[in-house]
Amino acid sequence: MIFMLLLMSNFTLKGQANIANEKLIVSVKNIRSSKGQIGFCLFKTSLGFPKHPEKAIQRAFVKMDGNSAEYTFTNVPFGTYAVCVFHDENDDKKINTNFIGIPTEGVGVSNNVKGHFGPPKFDDAKFNFTKAGQTLTISLTYL
Repeated sequence: MIFMLLLMSNFTLKGQANIANEKLIVSVKNIRSSKGQIGFCLFKTSLGFPKHPEKAIQRAFVKMDGNSAEYTFTNVPFGTYAVCVFHDENDDKKINTNFIGIPTEGVGVSNNVKGHFGPPKFDDAKFNFTKAGQTLTISLTYL
């Protein structure tokens, strides 16, 4: 009986280790001005990616440090994600666009992929988060 309890607790501990909550560091480069803030958005699925930051599973806004900024997402289980960042120059927490939908503020996504006749796709921007302290570097693009 004691052996069974020890065996079951060992499986429980191993299961908990597989759902570890870790830190994902995102660094943003190529910021054209210190006006406003940088929005960081972490997506688990394509729902809302990248045009709707409010649908991200985590998001944050930080001031830049010169022409770069960094944010650390915490309590992120290992898995597949995509990140969208944007230069929120007018502090409205939205990705502003012109009348045909082209962003008027700097934007970037994980893997630094670009969209073709529209925003980048989640499947092109997704990456595997597999180690604690993993760092992504994203360059903003201004259109």
